[in-house]
Amino acid sequence: MPDTLFATLMKKIEPPGDTPHLHVPDDWMQGRTVYGGLVAAMALKSMRIHVPGERKVRSLVFSFIGPLDSRPFHIQTQPLRSGKSVTTIESRIIQNGTICCTALGSFGADRDSKIQIPPVERPEMQDPSTAFELPYIDGLTPTFTRHFHYRWAMGEFPFSGKGGQEIGGWINYREDTNCLTEEWLVALADAWPTPVLSQLKKPAAASTMTWSLGFVHLDRTACSENQWWAYHCAVDSAERGYVHERSTIWDPDGHLAVYSHQTNTVFA
Repeated sequence: MPDTLFATLMKKIEPPGDTPHLHVPDDWMQGRTVYGGLVAAMALKSMRIHVPGERKVRSLVFSFIGPLDSRPFHIQTQPLRSGKSVTTIESRIIQNGTICCTALGSFGADRDSKIQIPPVERPEMQDPSTAFELPYIDGLTPTFTRHFHYRWAMGEFPFSGKGGQEIGGWINYREDTNCLTEEWLVALADAWPTPVLSQLKKPAAASTMTWSLGFVHLDRTACSENQWWAYHCAVDSAERGYVHERSTIWDPDGHLAVYSHQTNTVFA
């Protein structure tokens, strides 16, 4: 059976936003749960239905409370406040009466401001044409990763027994894409493993507890299909089974697009 396109899953989330009886196929699983980046993207898509287009997503905060499996689920979305410039919305992923994920989104219109600080520049990395292609290995790499192309350019590989402080490289979707909209970027931003897995010498599970994202909106006038997006992740601390890390994504032109902070659990 062919893999399910990300675009197909996004089309299932329609007005009024409280979409019943959704289902994610097995090719988007991450161990015993649905891939977190997809869960987050679906929550964002349900929020966007309630927000005027000129209000761009500025920040998202997710709490992954419990596993979301292959059974039907629904998304419950509620606008909390819409002011002069900012709209705040809450979304919940609910399965079998249990909340599996909560999301809080802030959407804001552009403001006139005298403050301008240049965003973080993309680090120097090996070109994606020569960087190592990370393969999909059935039974070893998470199932959802077969939806992405990876080019590893910084840091040690998972389960190599060394490194663990940072990783970096290039990523894009295997399915045909054009300019990536907000929910596509969210799913892209979560697709890499936590760097600390490099310290291990054999496979172990890791999962995200909380995830916050900030978006930098630049006018992207040049965009062609399936270009490479740069990724870098650094670990701030890891102890007693919990990891705190920050990551950044740059668009194909080298402009900052998304930054995030995650708290992960590692079962090793």
